[in-house]
Amino acid sequence: MYYTKFLCLLSIPALLLVGCASAPVQKSATEPLTETQQTSSQQSPADNLTTLYQKAVTELNDSDYETAEKSFQKITKIDAELAGPWANLALIHIKQNRYQEAENKVKIALDKNPKMAQALNIAGVIEQRKGNINKAKNYYQKAITNKPDYALAHYNLALLYDVYLQEIAKAVIHYQRYLSLSDQQDKKTSIWVKELKRNLPQGDT
Repeated sequence: MYYTKFLCLLSIPALLLVGCASAPVQKSATEPLTETQQTSSQQSPADNLTTLYQKAVTELNDSDYETAEKSFQKITKIDAELAGPWANLALIHIKQNRYQEAENKVKIALDKNPKMAQALNIAGVIEQRKGNINKAKNYYQKAITNKPDYALAHYNLALLYDVYLQEIAKAVIHYQRYLSLSDQQDKKTSIWVKELKRNLPQGDT
């Protein structure tokens, strides 16, 4: 049994860091996790940027993608050097199945901030959808390198090891790390990890 979660929309007041705003929905067995990016007034010369950013994040979390896209585009015109809005635009395009545009936007985000774990995670999602599993793995690993406590990247990496690469011992490690870092009660993943561990050869657990 393989399963995963829908592209999770997340936001808390923090400096380009976010947490889950709602529990992710179960989806197909090959769909990884992504999240929205939030900024702070310290990162912009515009006094109203924080308010505008929070509004855009709310629109995105409410699945009002058309309005959210316009809001994030407006933010890029106020301060084009912020990486977060470009990452959020990439996420919106993924939601709308506009993958080439998503890829273009996440490249801009990573150009602004090559170490942004959330943008690296989105890049991994795009590569995974394209079937480039090793490229996706590299992006998820980079996300974890830059943000070791990034739960979603651990989940996505576990998913690759589990479903695509059949390296179950490594999958278990990252599933467990995801569970330890996640604020959610993810009973399905917990049960699945126990099943995987039972089927591992002795010494691999």
